[in-house]
Amino acid sequence: MPRKLPGNPTIADVARECGVGAMTVSRVVNGRKLVSAAKVARVREAIAKLGYEPNEAARILKGQVPRTIGLIVPDLADPFFSTCAHAVQRMAAKYGYTTLLLASERNRAREAKELVIMKSRNIAGILIVPTDAACIAQLQDMRARDVPVVMLDRTFPGLDAGEVTVENEEGTRGAVRHLVEHGHRSILCVGYDRQFNSIAQRISGYKRAMNDAGLKPQFLIVEDDSGLGSRVLRRLQSAKPPTALFALNNVATTRILHVLQRENLQVPDEVAIIGFDDFELAPLLAVPLTAVRQPAAELGRSATRMLLQWIRSGASGTRSSSLQVVLPTEMIIRRSCGCTPERKIGLDGRQSISSAPASAEDPIAFPNVS
Repeated sequence: MPRKLPGNPTIADVARECGVGAMTVSRVVNGRKLVSAAKVARVREAIAKLGYEPNEAARILKGQVPRTIGLIVPDLADPFFSTCAHAVQRMAAKYGYTTLLLASERNRAREAKELVIMKSRNIAGILIVPTDAACIAQLQDMRARDVPVVMLDRTFPGLDAGEVTVENEEGTRGAVRHLVEHGHRSILCVGYDRQFNSIAQRISGYKRAMNDAGLKPQFLIVEDDSGLGSRVLRRLQSAKPPTALFALNNVATTRILHVLQRENLQVPDEVAIIGFDDFELAPLLAVPLTAVRQPAAELGRSATRMLLQWIRSGASGTRSSSLQVVLPTEMIIRRSCGCTPERKIGLDGRQSISSAPASAEDPIAFPNVS
């Protein structure tokens, strides 16, 4: 029978029992490499002797490794994040992994609790769209335990993690340049969440496009989306209203569209609009929305691909600094900007006719991951 210690035995107890470091025990429990066969045997013997069962320890004793990855997104009600999550779950399942999916609801304290849950579940790796920089310390702790971490959409510096993002700056620059080509000289940039680098990059792209055209940047950047529509309306009713709006994300776009409809402001005759990020109903609006489309499904697939490759190679054996993917955006031309045909404009400036959103099920190449 196992010699059960009072309370719950810890990794430190196991380490003392078999005369190795706590990191060695952690690597064995997590199925990592870089531990000799002799030490693995000693650790497993100590785990059995003490009755230490940290979640999936019983699977480890059977020679199995964790087959669960964690995913934390800010909001599943946002179509962008739900599309990412769906793509992650499908790819993970394809290669034999389950996904523990949690939503932080853009709340710092909730995100911290969810990372504690992830740690307790002994997951093989974690994907995260971070809500607050405070999560870095917890993610660094996971990396110290050789758990691979991949950030998608938003990233923070100073963390040994993979990154999957999109061409935020160039996508925005092309959209604002398009409004300038329509003759607009007063273009208002509207949004919130400027603390995230994805939004900061879009703001930078807006500034560059305006400066390139010799125009003065104009901003309506708030702390959150509450009251955003009414503040846009006040700007539109001012003595010198903007003739075009650029929305930094699809929530800002939605708030703008609601107020324009309520006030019966004609798009694009009275005010033109382009939003960053497309959504399913955009082509079905009374005036179909011109938008910069992010490849949401590919963002999820690329991040999952990166994580599974990292898990397979061993988290401590891969230089995560090389794990960086930047995906292109495309502008879907509809009518809200003043155009009539529906076209796609890539970062290379080439155009093509578009009549439907990109499929989230496009086939992708994937290496042998097990």
